[in-house]
Amino acid sequence: MYVMYGYIISWLCITGVCRAQQSAPGVLKQANDFACTLASGEEIRMYSLRGEALLLCFYDPSCEDCHALMRRLDDSPVVKRLIGEKKLTALAVYPEEDAALWKENSAHVPDGWINGYDPGVRIIMHDLYDFTKLPTLYLLDGQKRFLLEDATAEDVERTLGIKFGIKD
Repeated sequence: MYVMYGYIISWLCITGVCRAQQSAPGVLKQANDFACTLASGEEIRMYSLRGEALLLCFYDPSCEDCHALMRRLDDSPVVKRLIGEKKLTALAVYPEEDAALWKENSAHVPDGWINGYDPGVRIIMHDLYDFTKLPTLYLLDGQKRFLLEDATAEDVERTLGIKFGIKD
């Protein structure tokens, strides 16, 4: 009997009747929480970060494209202004465990950003975020719901400008 219910639930999910894992149209999908370690050794949770928006940047410390993207965002008047006003929090996360590589390259993360790494590789192991390439940007609202996934710097600037009423 339990096997039969399993087949029914599987069929409902495959056909789209079961929407427990899906967001309804117009409803923002909730981001997964995770912990990362800072240079101080302190572990923080992404959900503990405050602000009206969160810029989440997964990166590789030895990646030149990652450095260039972070410089581009650091040069953005919109991003810089919102970080300064504490409306935007920027979190750069190295999703792997090579602390030496991470520390050697920490100067590439802009001032005002939080910089962490995942010593347990939990983000990857639990498949919490999709980053088949690095860097990968996500923009979340204050309730940690996705505004943008796998975004470009331009997408982030445009969306933040609209959300906060900032004109170029």
